[in-house]
Order: sequence, then C-alpha cells, then structure tokens
Amino acid sequence: MISTQKDHLYRLILDLVGIPSISPSREGENRIARFIFDSLREIPYFRANPSDVRLIPMEGDRYKRHIVFALVRSKKETPDTVLLTGHMDVVDTNVCGILKETAFDAEEYTRKIASLELSPEAKKDLASGEWLFGRGVADMKTGVATGLSILAEAARGEFDPGANLAVLYVGDEENNSGGMLAAVPVLVSLQEEEGLRFLSCINTEPTFAGGSKAGPSVYLGSIGKINPFFYFAGKETHVGEYYEGLCAAPIVSHLDIMLDGNPEYADTLDGRAYPPYGCMRQHDLRKEYSATIMTKAAAFYSYLTAQKMPGDILAELKHLAMEAQKRAIEQYERFAEGYEERNGSGAVLSSWSPKVLTFGELRKRAETLLGDKLHDVLEEAEASCTPGADERELAFATVEHLAEACALKPPYGIVGFLPPWYPHRTNRGKSCGEMAMRHVAEKLREKAKTAYGVELEIRSLFEGVSDLSYCGFEGGAEEIRTVGENLPGWGKLYRFPEEELLELDIPILNLGPFGKDSHKNTERIHLPYSLEVYPRLLKEAIRLVAGEGESLHGGEDNAR
Repeated sequence: MISTQKDHLYRLILDLVGIPSISPSREGENRIARFIFDSLREIPYFRANPSDVRLIPMEGDRYKRHIVFALVRSKKETPDTVLLTGHMDVVDTNVCGILKETAFDAEEYTRKIASLELSPEAKKDLASGEWLFGRGVADMKTGVATGLSILAEAARGEFDPGANLAVLYVGDEENNSGGMLAAVPVLVSLQEEEGLRFLSCINTEPTFAGGSKAGPSVYLGSIGKINPFFYFAGKETHVGEYYEGLCAAPIVSHLDIMLDGNPEYADTLDGRAYPPYGCMRQHDLRKEYSATIMTKAAAFYSYLTAQKMPGDILAELKHLAMEAQKRAIEQYERFAEGYEERNGSGAVLSSWSPKVLTFGELRKRAETLLGDKLHDVLEEAEASCTPGADERELAFATVEHLAEACALKPPYGIVGFLPPWYPHRTNRGKSCGEMAMRHVAEKLREKAKTAYGVELEIRSLFEGVSDLSYCGFEGGAEEIRTVGENLPGWGKLYRFPEEELLELDIPILNLGPFGKDSHKNTERIHLPYSLEVYPRLLKEAIRLVAGEGESLHGGEDNAR
C-alpha cells in the first residue's frame, strides 16, 4: 500500500531508487514511469476512474519515454487544483567507483560507502545512522515517493486538501528536461479543455545547499540556466610560418580568462549574487592531425540567471567575443614583433580585423547566400556527426558548416545558445499568485517551528535548476524568439513549447526533503526529517494552497 506512514514511505523510496532510471534511457526511464503508473492503477479510486491516471508519451522523443499524470478530484466539484511535480530520472553512478552498481541499492550502498574516500561531513552523517545514501535518494526519489503517497491517501479518502490534487512526474530533467517541455502542452490542455485551474505547482526537489547552510528550506522561485556558446575562427597557416596565420587557441583562452568564474558577470537578485559563467566544454573542432595551427575553437558555458533576459545576455556575449579576439590580436602583434627582433627575417606582420556575428545573423546571411542550398548544408552538418550525437555536438556542427558555406573572412566569432534553456522564475510579490505563495511559505515556516521544532528557511530561488522553469515565463514572446533565432536546431534538435509556455502562469513553490550532495557519490537523505516531518509539511502546504484558492480567483488567471 502506498502511504506516508514511515515504513511504507521508506519502502517506496527504496523501490524507486532500485530502478536505475539514468537519463537519457529508454529502458530505465520507461520502467520507473510504468512502475508509478501501475502502482496508482491498483488503488480503487483509479480503478473506478481510469481516465484520471495517464501514461502520456513524450511527443517527438527519440527514446519513446512517458510522462505520468494522475488526478484525485475533490469531493466538492471545483476547478481548483494543487499540482505536485518531480522528475523520475537520475544522473549516472560513475562517480561511485567500485560501488557504481551498488548505488541503486540504497541500504547496501549505505553499508558499503565507508570504503570510499569521504569528506568529514559525509563521514559524520554516516556515523550518525540518520542518513540514507544512494543514487536518487535525494535527487529526487524521496520527493517523488512522498508526493505519490499523499496522492494515494487522497484517493483513499484519508487526506482531503479541499481542492483537486494532481501529480505530474517526468523524465529527462537531468538531461534536457524533455519531459517537462513535453508536459507544457499537456498542462495547457488540462486548463483549457478540462477546465482545471492550477493554484500552484509544488516541486519536491531536495534542499539545495551545502555545509553550514544546509537545512530544510522552502523556495519561492527557481533559478534559470542558459548555455551560451562561442565559436572562433582564426587564419590557417603551417606551423613553420606561424605568424602568417592567427591561432584560435589564444582567442578562446583569453575568453576563459575573462569569463570563467568571474563574479563581475554574475546575475543578482535582491542584492544576492548567483554563480557566474562556468565553462562546460572547450575544444578544437579539427578531426585529424596536420601541421596546420589550430584555426577553429569552440566553447560553451553554463550561466545561471535571476533577472537577466536572453537579449541582454546575447549582447554581453557579443562584447566578450570581440574583446577576446582583440586581446589575442594584441598578443599576436606583441609576440610577432618580439620574434622579428630575434629572427631578423624582415617579414611583414599580418593585420587582423575581428568581427562577431550572432548565430541568428549567420543564419540570415546563409539564407541570403545559399538560398535553396541551405537545406543541403544543414543536412551535411548533421551527417558529419556520429549517429545519436549529443544535441550540443550537432549544434556546433551546424555553426561550423554555415560559417564555412558563407566563406566568412577570419578572424571572427559567432555567439549563440545551446540547449537546454531554463527560464528563471522569481517571486517579487507582484501578483495575487506570488503573494499567495509567500503567505503559504510563511505559514509553513511557522508550522515547522511550532509543531516540529524545525527551522524552515524561506529562500528566494531554488539554485539547482528545476522543471518549475516551465510553469510560466516572466518575459515576452520576443525573448523566446531571441533564444530560438540564436539556438542551432531550434524546433528540430531542441523542441521548445514557446506558444504554450506563454499560456501558463502557475504560481510555484519548491518544498522537498532534506538532502545533501546531489549528483555526488555521497548523495544522501536525512531520514528523521524526510520520513516524519517532511510528509506532514507537504500536506500542510497543499492544504494552505487550496485555502488560497478564493484569493487567487480574485487575481490574475493562470492562463494569460
């Protein structure tokens, strides 16, 4: 039986963790979706109302994965619905070393993890006996299990929130969030065709903080993430005639020195800075060895956003790409002059004029120059990659082939975005929905303190990136277009529900269990809080949101 009773909830967590739903994976992710779907179908309510539990295919997904949606309707007829969500997938276990295969057996992994090299904090938690270790215990199968248990109790009539209660469980969050992107049209359909009114979407990701700051938290918003890319082309030459060309390596190196980890470029909210640009990958695009200097370099970064919109970021990327080229050219000139003094060859130095294009500008130039042949170039770019290649590899191949087809004169830089994109969602108290969520968070903090002696911190943004990004959009259509025009493969390699997203404005919260070290080999969950206190607080959050229904009816509708 699915229940929030301590033993039943613990067993469900172990069952979910035991399914190796590594993303992306057809077998593992479909297996856990089917497990959840079948478990819910066993409940008498869903046997009597089979259309209220659904296994929904992710449209266009090459792995043929599924979303799980289930709804328990209130005893009183109402459109008001509280939605719980979470992701069913996990990251791989490579960091677990010799215990890689054991990480999905949480109890066994906890018994054996002392054989790994652990931090003092992890050792202390292990010795306390209060923590369960394993892949997915924190991120985020304990939250999923708790939501399922509460839904099951509502289905059996053991919990009455005063509104409809629904769950939405998706895959692929750890990769491209394809599950939630595919769910956006589903949510719009539930609003428009079935008349549901989502009072809130409560995600159940675990606490995202470490060290002394770690503790149970409720989050009012979710940080955004965008992946900018830089493509640089220098001028080819034989290494024996080095100064007749321009190497791309110094250009991308100057970019890294300026940008990687630089707090000057960090986005801020309410006086707090969030992590700045971090380099995720940097490489030469050449596939074979030759004595030609490196003339093409690519790098992509991850950037967390709290306020900045895509148009602002794109302008910043153009400035950075130009500055990196200027610094590399200045270095070239300085080194070339020094070499001439030592060599005395009398060679004439090359003169370089850097430029920067956005991918959107490159694409328009290619359309003008190539006409009907553009399609052939794009097909050649895709064919140049290995079958099943990562979306980012395909995107870089598209940039390279278009730049070559346009015969751009080097040096130059091209900037744009790569998938995935998580728009930030903030709560500034500007709408009835945002005010209601602030009120719920305050009430939860009070309840946690008085009833359980727990200090529940209210935090502005969930800093680990979450699917709450797709419950609405803070900008306008033009900002989505900016990303679409500058992301190679938009609409094909990367499907984004731009029109449907603008139709959603669901108030959000994140209230999850207390965990640590998501994605690390010491990922763990604090059992006393997560099994005893957290389920009660999540039920209280659901009741409070349902109680805010009347005030929400007086404000902005969920559908714009």
